[in-house]
Amino acid sequence: MADQVTETRQRIRELLVEMHGPDSFVRTVSDTVSLRQQGLSSAALVSLLVAMEDAFGFEWDDDIQPEVLRSISSLAEHVVALRV
Repeated sequence: MADQVTETRQRIRELLVEMHGPDSFVRTVSDTVSLRQQGLSSAALVSLLVAMEDAFGFEWDDDIQPEVLRSISSLAEHVVALRV
C-alpha cells in the first residue's frame, strides 16, 4: 500500500504541475505542507479535485472532510483508501 500512496502522491503532483506550470511552488513543496498555505486558491483546489476524479476514476463524496483536502499526502492517502 505504501507504493500506491507514493505513486498517487506523484500523480497528484503531476496534475498540479499541469495546472500551475513547472516553475510553480508544486515542484518544491513538501507532500505534507498545506496546499492552501502555499497559495492554492479555492478555484484551483476544485480544478485539482476534478482532475483527480478523471485521473483516478472516482467521484468525491459530498461530505468529504476538510483535512483530506489539506496536502498532497492527505489527498493521496484518501484516494488509495477508496481503492482498497
